[in-house]
Amino acid sequence: MIFQNSQINVAELPSIDEIEFQRLDPAHVRVKYIASAIFFLVMLAAIFYLRTQPLIVDHPRLGNGLLIFWISWAVLSFTLTKMGYEIEGYALREKDIVHIKGVINRRQTAIPFNRVQHCEIKAGPIQRFFKLKTLEVYTAGGQSSDLSIDGLRGDYAQVLKDFIIKTTGQTKHDEEE
Repeated sequence: MIFQNSQINVAELPSIDEIEFQRLDPAHVRVKYIASAIFFLVMLAAIFYLRTQPLIVDHPRLGNGLLIFWISWAVLSFTLTKMGYEIEGYALREKDIVHIKGVINRRQTAIPFNRVQHCEIKAGPIQRFFKLKTLEVYTAGGQSSDLSIDGLRGDYAQVLKDFIIKTTGQTKHDEEE
């Protein structure tokens, strides 16, 4: 067998902008809003407790500053959650799955099917209430998932998992031949 290592013309590679990403279920943004609301309510309770402490009582500006900080953080969080939902998506291609997310730090992950070790479907209590699941895709050499897609309808998450597992098996079988 003769070793070959031909050069690839970068201009001929497909553009990532041409990928048509699938949107997540609309209930996903509600799940994130509820999780954020729980966090911010706990935080607000802590702020009200702190406002009863002597240091804050003696310095009311500090207590007001905490409230202003809390309001600003909550508004920013809810705004970024909505913007993130508009960006996040996934795409299945012949040889890989691609996921894009992030408002401030945009992150795009592509996992080739021939690198997939296994997939899992998970759901927290709020996700289960809205019948949503998270698909996690694992590759070799790690304890945590390399790709995690939140906000999938439960039945569709299972269809995706089955497709990835089936495609992974076919890809590995093709490599052995």
